[in-house]
Amino acid sequence: MFLKEFERFRVSGVQSIKPETMKRLVLLLIVIPSFAFAVVPERILPKTLVIKPVAWYASQKQAWAVEVKQHNNPQAWFNYYASATFAQSSREELTGLVTGMASAIPNTFEYWLAKGWHEAFNFESYDALKKAYALNPEQADAYGLMQLYAEFSMDEKSRATFSKNLYTKGQVSPALLNYSYNVLMSLEPGAVLITEGESTTTPLFVLQDVQNVRTDVVILNLEMLNNSEYVQRKFAAVGINAVGVGNQIANKSAWICAQLPQTNPYKKFYYALTVGRDNIQSIKEYLYVVGLASVHSANSLDNVSLIKDNLEKKFMLDYLQVNFNGESDSDAGRAFSSNYLLPMILLYESYQKEGQLEKAKNLRAIMEKIATDSGKKEMINHYLDATPVEIIPYFPFAIEVKSWEDDFRPVSGSIHAGNTEVTNAQYNKFLEYLQVNKLNDLHEQYKFDFSRYEEPALAFMTNYALARTETKKNRYFNHYPAVNISYEAANAYCEWLTQQYNNATERKYKKVKFRLPSLDEWQIAAAGIKNPTGWKLNEQEVEVKLTPNGSEFDMKAEVKKVSLSDPEIQYPWFKYFGLRNSPLNHKGCYLGNFKSEPCACPGYRGSKPSNYDGWAAMAPTKTYFPNDIGLYDVVGNVAEMINEKGKACGGSWNHAPAESTFKSINNYSNPDAAVGFRVFMEIIEK
Repeated sequence: MFLKEFERFRVSGVQSIKPETMKRLVLLLIVIPSFAFAVVPERILPKTLVIKPVAWYASQKQAWAVEVKQHNNPQAWFNYYASATFAQSSREELTGLVTGMASAIPNTFEYWLAKGWHEAFNFESYDALKKAYALNPEQADAYGLMQLYAEFSMDEKSRATFSKNLYTKGQVSPALLNYSYNVLMSLEPGAVLITEGESTTTPLFVLQDVQNVRTDVVILNLEMLNNSEYVQRKFAAVGINAVGVGNQIANKSAWICAQLPQTNPYKKFYYALTVGRDNIQSIKEYLYVVGLASVHSANSLDNVSLIKDNLEKKFMLDYLQVNFNGESDSDAGRAFSSNYLLPMILLYESYQKEGQLEKAKNLRAIMEKIATDSGKKEMINHYLDATPVEIIPYFPFAIEVKSWEDDFRPVSGSIHAGNTEVTNAQYNKFLEYLQVNKLNDLHEQYKFDFSRYEEPALAFMTNYALARTETKKNRYFNHYPAVNISYEAANAYCEWLTQQYNNATERKYKKVKFRLPSLDEWQIAAAGIKNPTGWKLNEQEVEVKLTPNGSEFDMKAEVKKVSLSDPEIQYPWFKYFGLRNSPLNHKGCYLGNFKSEPCACPGYRGSKPSNYDGWAAMAPTKTYFPNDIGLYDVVGNVAEMINEKGKACGGSWNHAPAESTFKSINNYSNPDAAVGFRVFMEIIEK
């Protein structure tokens, strides 16, 4: 009631308030700050114990600022600095705080600890921390930093000592130790794990030093890797080829993340799921989630089977279902629990596809518990309750069965692939079917998605996708690839195609299934391998022709067998071995529709086209030569969806040639002008 009167007073002005009400409001204004707006300063615990929102730390920073003014004691100053750090205050502000501590509380444990923390990883910082520790060796606040700096100075004995102190003094949450254990169990023997931040690195060292868990794993902290002296000493000790990092590189951490697998191809590099997105952005297409870490792999990987093995056999998951230690919602280990959801979603999908419904049910219960505890209940329920594709009612529809059959090429066994990406003309037939049969909701759901466009791009894309009756002189965009299609829409198209074909009277096959391909199926088909020995690209051996540049079609060329595991084999014209990793032919002309660079193609001499492969964006299907089994545009033009949502293959007009090989895996999150799809046909009954 008082608050309502106060709001009315604020809006209406003093004149409308009765005298007795005014007295109550004045009293209210005096009382409110003492019980409603005042923030009580709380001790700032290390993030190996508690992780709270940035806003909470910001409010604590203000509270401790007041406390410092009133009492000016070392504990208040240190909590002020810690809260400011976790509130992500500017470097200048934090430097000012350390300077203030030097003046107000010099030569105290708290001052030297803050100074060592502030200076980041260098030997001057370590000297400050050692001074703090010497002043108060029983104060546990220093143990976490002392452990990390012992690692930084390559002092294994000291690192083990402080790991033990952290463990025995309860400075690492049990839930965080469980989480960190599962991180380590995500890795194969002898792996290298990239981490970032104290709360995700310290507990890993504790497990290795105190519990002897996965001591075979090399743990590299990105903050430490910014120091060249540490890099040289650490890499020499663990047998890693160093990467040179110059000061001219803007994001050293991102550069290191990308370079390590390149300079050490025989080691397996993993990246904790807590590593910042900016640091792995350039290599995201090569990362596969296998648990609580992602592994870098230049080749396709069955990561779901690895997730299954890790979660079913190696992980400790009981703590996620029962809070044995009574941790709060702010517990450090609980704060990271949402990272389980991604691998669990992939495993949940696998269980459902395999008909392991009991396992799917049990996993769902764990996922829902995690989502509830981490504030992601709505998101996960939306995913779990969503139906992949709505069933499309069947109505007879005029289709050219023979034409469809002629458009598919055999890949291996019962699997055939469409010779082109699905075109606008083909996809518009599907939309026409939905409209004619008044399936308006489905039409709205599966139509071209232009929601992310503004003029003038919107007008172009609308015109590009428009259904038109072509003439002899003008084919419009009918035979260009259909883009701006959702993953669900592509699956719905395949479902509709399956229904129409299996009900057609003049069909060649009794029963087929049209669908998006798996990654392995797509790569085998894109490579154009005739009679493959299996579905793993890297297990294939193929014949190639060894010829000098410019003599690719020499009938007397030397022929030899090579493995497709060769990292230099990138394009479907690899049979002409000299062009195996080149997007250009011997004349310097592009062999596909890529985001191209200037080239020496004779047709462009003396001219400056906007795009050197001849196309500013999408090109008509069948513009370039097909691969050896008759598939067009398997690299470039548009990236092609596979049956894993969010992943497409082969690159596009908007990808550089190096990102547009038959080994490339491109990520997408929304319908996109650079993403289309190719339909595969599986013959169920002949």
